[in-house]
Amino acid sequence: MELINLKKLAIQGEMEITFKEKASGRAWKVSRDGILKFAVPKPWGGDPLEHSPEQVMEVADEFSVAAADRRQVLDRKEMEEFLAKSLKSPAATKSADEERE
Repeated sequence: MELINLKKLAIQGEMEITFKEKASGRAWKVSRDGILKFAVPKPWGGDPLEHSPEQVMEVADEFSVAAADRRQVLDRKEMEEFLAKSLKSPAATKSADEERE
């Protein structure tokens, strides 16, 4: 699972995706426009830049997906399946093709 794919999914699905390592509470959020943000409120002590989004993504075991009035929490395996399915959809393929032009 890559951060760029979470950003694509957030933009295409108009959703916010928060990824979190439950043990430490470290979390980051991808907004509906694909912008990476600190999860609010900041769930861990210290400087958030001590933990890069990529570092947290490698060990994230909880993903919160919020779109319109729906919200669901997925574990890593469920998120990987959701991501693969969503990025293979016709709408996602069309957007990827349009980006190449």
